[in-house]
Amino acid sequence: MEREKIIIAVIIVCFFGGLVGGPVASLMDYHGSPEERFKLFIIPEIIGFISAAFLVYYGKSKKNKGTNMRL
Repeated sequence: MEREKIIIAVIIVCFFGGLVGGPVASLMDYHGSPEERFKLFIIPEIIGFISAAFLVYYGKSKKNKGTNMRL
């Protein structure tokens, strides 16, 4: 049970860190070039969406594992 909580916590931290960190980092580099600001924005966003996909996948696998045990 403890391992599951750690996995979910790491995925959620990556999810929110990616989706919130990208725009914040982009705004902080106000005087940077557009290419640099785009890189600062898009890389954390990709990390956030990958974490969201892992969260959905992990939730579905847990759901399927729980239903199989009841049968």
